[in-house]
Amino acid sequence: MDTYSKQKHEEKRLKEDDDLINNILPSYHMHQSTISKNLTPTNENFRVDPPMYEMTPVNSVSTTPSVNMSAMQSPTSNLSVDEFPFPSQQIDQVLEQEPNIWENTILANVHKLPNLSKSDNKICQDLEIDMKVTEKVCQKGVKPTIIDPLKYEFKQGDYIHGYVTIKNKSPVPVLFDMVYVVFEGTLVVLENNRGLIDVKKPSKVHKFLNMLDLFASWSYANIARLATDDGDPHDWCDGETDPYDNAVLSIDVKRFFQPNVMYKRFFTFKIPEKLLDNTCEAHTFPVHTEIPPSIGVSRTQNSPSSILGAKSGHLKDFSIIDTSIGFNVSARVIGKASDYKHSLDRDQYVVAKEATCNIRVIPQSNMNYIHYNSSRNREIFLYYKVFVDSIKSKIEHGNNLLNLPRDQRDTPDISPLVSRDGSFVKLRQLYTMADNEIKRELRPSTKQFLDEIYQCLAPFKKKSLTGSSKTLGVISLSTPKEDYRTLYVPPVKFRKPDESYDNTKLTIPIDISYFHTKSSSGKEVQFPEIKYLKVELVALTLRSLKYPIPLEFSHDMCFKEQEIYDKKETPENFDSIIIKQFQSYLLQLKSLLTTLGSNIFKVETQLMKDIKSLATLSTKYINLQIPKYQLIMKSPKSHSSHNSITTIPWEQVKSTHDEYSLYSKSFDLHVDLRDCQAKGPTSHPPQGTSLDHLTLVPTFQSCFMSRLYYLKVSIKINTGELLTVNVPMHIEN
Repeated sequence: MDTYSKQKHEEKRLKEDDDLINNILPSYHMHQSTISKNLTPTNENFRVDPPMYEMTPVNSVSTTPSVNMSAMQSPTSNLSVDEFPFPSQQIDQVLEQEPNIWENTILANVHKLPNLSKSDNKICQDLEIDMKVTEKVCQKGVKPTIIDPLKYEFKQGDYIHGYVTIKNKSPVPVLFDMVYVVFEGTLVVLENNRGLIDVKKPSKVHKFLNMLDLFASWSYANIARLATDDGDPHDWCDGETDPYDNAVLSIDVKRFFQPNVMYKRFFTFKIPEKLLDNTCEAHTFPVHTEIPPSIGVSRTQNSPSSILGAKSGHLKDFSIIDTSIGFNVSARVIGKASDYKHSLDRDQYVVAKEATCNIRVIPQSNMNYIHYNSSRNREIFLYYKVFVDSIKSKIEHGNNLLNLPRDQRDTPDISPLVSRDGSFVKLRQLYTMADNEIKRELRPSTKQFLDEIYQCLAPFKKKSLTGSSKTLGVISLSTPKEDYRTLYVPPVKFRKPDESYDNTKLTIPIDISYFHTKSSSGKEVQFPEIKYLKVELVALTLRSLKYPIPLEFSHDMCFKEQEIYDKKETPENFDSIIIKQFQSYLLQLKSLLTTLGSNIFKVETQLMKDIKSLATLSTKYINLQIPKYQLIMKSPKSHSSHNSITTIPWEQVKSTHDEYSLYSKSFDLHVDLRDCQAKGPTSHPPQGTSLDHLTLVPTFQSCFMSRLYYLKVSIKINTGELLTVNVPMHIEN
């Protein structure tokens, strides 16, 4: 079956699932008793039958009092139009309380409940819970086809079908309060004390996706799960079984698991196209509501021994070691601690038993971000500029308050000191002239603006016998400012046999220019000797531990458009451009608050959270070498292929300055991401390509974690200078 036929077959199967499965809107009572069930236990007793009421005869002796219709008045008639249908004060109270409704539910806090699933509690040990994932929708009386979900990668729109079985192996009934079957997406950060990671103690759990299957979970109604179901919602179907295995399909209305009875609940989840808008409630960034990919090792769902045992099969995706994003289907039996004879200071809900099935999700990339990337980058820059300006304005306001007693004084000049040394000024002038000349000549036939390049400049100096050095010219490494894209390559076990996965090649135009002063004596030009050219793929992972990230990131935040080589300083990166800047803002605001007091100098809580988020970001840089590359030289004089930068000749370019000469090496750099490899010696090189052993998850950004990629191209010249340009790159699915 070819790719097109497989795609059509997949679309047909998804449509069949859509047609077969019912979607329901839960009633208020169902919502309150399941989704919004409060974290604090109530005194409900499910073991006692509700009272019975007699029907009142129609010909009852009771009479209906007469009502004057003209005297009837709407209960809202005394309210103003603005207050309809609720007084504004009540609306404000509802809006204030609304976030807390979800925050105080069992579903939102299940990870905080005492978990007796793996404890020595006898009652919980007698509960047996299992979960199976199936190929198709589960139906009563039909033999299911069991699949291993760990062999698949899921995306938006895919269905996850299966069933949960629960059995009470004890001789007495076991009481419960709720059975939840949910599909969850969670970011987990484990407690990390200087490299010692506590797998049992997460320091942060952020649940960005929480889908409840009302049919599979316990609820008060008999829900028609399939379009073919026609049951009465008020009929509990007590004792109904699946003819295939005689498992009981309905759970006791009084919330008991009867002795030695196998209960079965079918579930179906459809991975959503996006997250809910309130996922990024504080900042409402559309990119933060995209489904993130699975990344990292979920140590909360795997024991340390199982992780070590499966290390050889672990997906090496370069996540921060204590952080993971994972998806799973979980079934949990929840009840009061007292019902399981579990001693606590106060009675509270506990997880008596649970079963979890990990689901690997690699979402398809949003095409809007691909087609409108340049305009989106402009929006990101403008938002960032406004955000920074607001912080600077706040700091300036604080400084003005400090100076109020001396407000007649002029504002001091706080611009950084600049060296006035003559050689420094002369070198700056040479940089400026070289920069302008190179940009003028560089790719004049393209439609891009001439200054839209990434560039690194360095002086080319000649040392004398006395140890002094003379600047002969300026060498430049540059490339057009473009975003490069390549496709995600799944790990070997998830690959489709008929896919080649060869869309991993990139072609990057590179220009190396040498701008120098002409010799008055007519001496031969002394060119810089380029020792080597190096290419690396950088995977940058960002994570905020406490507060949501208040920005969308762009590659302009990861490196500068232009770098001037300075052997005393390392090239700028995300840490120096963003984190260091916001650490400075945070220190300034804290100092002003300490000096002035919060009564005089007021800083919005959200603004402080945003600044703290960026000032305390954790970053992880992974540099993967790409040792194999090809250089294709294209010029009016020659067209040739090279494996080394040293074999490409310098070619003279016409200069507008008679006293200066310009030479360049222009070529296309061809790289294949399948050749990237981790640094360090390997005694036994792995078979296959590097991407058979490494996993580069698609580029993504979320409220607490992001992954960005870029290529790093460097050349080293014989005088020791290392010139580097960075090239934006996106990995898409």
